Amino acid sequence: PRYGHDQSDEIVVFRPGDVNWNTVNVDTTIRPGIMRAAKMGLVQSHTTDLIFTMEPQVAGEHLYDEENKARFVSLFRHPVGRAVSMFYYLQTATWEKTYRPEWKDMSIIEWANLPNAEEDYMVHKLVGKSFGEKVDETDLIVAKELVRQRFIVGLMDEMEESVRRFNIVLGVDESKERSQQCMKEFGFGPKEENNISAVESDGGEKSNATDKKNSNKHPKVEEFSPEFEAIASRNPMDMLLYQYILRLFDEQKEIVDSYFSEEEAEHLLPAGDIHEFFEDPREEAVAKKKAVSLLPKEIDANLMDVTNPFSDGSSTAFFWHVPKCGGTTLQRLYWCMGFTLANEVGANPKFGYNERDDLIAFRPWDNNPGQVVNVDVSSHEGIMNAKKKGFLVNSLDPSHPHVDLISTTEFQFASMMLYTPEHQGRMFALFRHPVDRAVSKFFYLRKAKWEPTYNERWAGMSLDEWASRERGENNWMVRQLISKSNQEPLTSKDLELAKEIIRTKFVVGLMDQFEESVHRFNFLLGVDESDAQNNQCINEYTANEKSKSISTTDKNTWNSYSHPEVTQGSAAWRSLHAINYYDVLLYRYIREQFWEQEALFRGVSS
Repeated sequence: PRYGHDQSDEIVVFRPGDVNWNTVNVDTTIRPGIMRAAKMGLVQSHTTDLIFTMEPQVAGEHLYDEENKARFVSLFRHPVGRAVSMFYYLQTATWEKTYRPEWKDMSIIEWANLPNAEEDYMVHKLVGKSFGEKVDETDLIVAKELVRQRFIVGLMDEMEESVRRFNIVLGVDESKERSQQCMKEFGFGPKEENNISAVESDGGEKSNATDKKNSNKHPKVEEFSPEFEAIASRNPMDMLLYQYILRLFDEQKEIVDSYFSEEEAEHLLPAGDIHEFFEDPREEAVAKKKAVSLLPKEIDANLMDVTNPFSDGSSTAFFWHVPKCGGTTLQRLYWCMGFTLANEVGANPKFGYNERDDLIAFRPWDNNPGQVVNVDVSSHEGIMNAKKKGFLVNSLDPSHPHVDLISTTEFQFASMMLYTPEHQGRMFALFRHPVDRAVSKFFYLRKAKWEPTYNERWAGMSLDEWASRERGENNWMVRQLISKSNQEPLTSKDLELAKEIIRTKFVVGLMDQFEESVHRFNFLLGVDESDAQNNQCINEYTANEKSKSISTTDKNTWNSYSHPEVTQGSAAWRSLHAINYYDVLLYRYIREQFWEQEALFRGVSS
């Protein structure tokens, strides 16, 4: 208002005070201002070089049209870093409408646990949802596709390269004297020794910004710390979107450099039809889901989609046994119910059926109604031998034993060798935080002398010593899902493929939601929970999984035991988190899937 143009019905270009740049009499940072600018014909007036906004969905829908298309550029920052910066900034920014002096006396953990109106800020803004509405995987797909097609992305911790790309897109001639002066003033371009240097602000990130009012130094939150995890867990969709943006930043370099050639510049679509895109963003998500599958051919064909009816008779349940995630307890639960399982037990020489060429189901324990088939599907060799015997191949042959479920750690090999498009696998699995899984494995294998993977050397190690470096295994889940050895480097594309396999093929369970997970698995397997024997088994085994009070002195029935827990944020925790980072990201995604899959079991879960 102080400039006197805020009530005008026409576009006015003016210089606000003693500066060498012009502005326009609109406010495009907020929705009412965007609607006013649209009514005044801001874009159609061709008076602006660049429009700034925090409302991309609203601006895209209302400011632009077919004759006046937009080209979006944006600078992104790690969601945790952005949130922490906002926390400290709004404690002191008295000039801001959102000034929060009450935050001064809070710790970051306390603040992170408050109801936060800006969870998953980026995804909300991109898809046009209010902060009272929850964003989900479909919204994330829309946000990713929007950023991929419409945005030139920059990164705050790659500021100089980002500005270089923005200059190319905006047509800035960096050879001009004024451009060079501006670049120098804000710390970009060639640096003169002892003249311009980056300063650490906003939590340790390098910044050349000279706007001291809007830049604040504050303590940095360390990655993997409890504070970091608390904020990250409140922004799961933004975390996933940011990982995608990092990859996009690398991929866009060649595209942006090609802008010197108009023909090559067409590789990145302009955002001209953004208003049409936002009319129904769900259509884009649905179309993406219906696109040609990115999964390996055999995996896609041999495993049933998670959305297919559970009562389909052309499938055999396939439990992917992720070690130290409650899998042994789950198998014993279904033996208690009288199920017939195929794992490694049936080929144990002590039962005397391993050398037979035919297939047979038998009860390995007198006091247990459960049965096993005389195959070993826990190894490649065992899987091949099972296939030679005709296991699952001739599932309709009445002479072959009925199998209720298969349990193995060998996801890829079993999927390709044992199942077919005509007789598919129905996947389900129990999952646990990768750091907790690793710690459980350490304490178990330092005492479990009956295991072939028992490691005597670990017995004399402390947890901190063992966790200080990789011990022959990292990111086990991602590697098993996509079939990459421990020696091969993983990429973000590998993680995305693992996520897609989980999303499309798996009914997921969580160890810390064991009872609910069992209910879902029971529905998938057709278990009658009203049956007295089944109900007794459920109560016995779910209660045991909660207790964790069994010693590791001798081999126990449950393969479950108590051990010291690792403290989140400790040196051991941070090291194991870093060693298994791709698995940690996958686990976060799995947790999201667990809650999203609730809709599949509505009316049957506890």
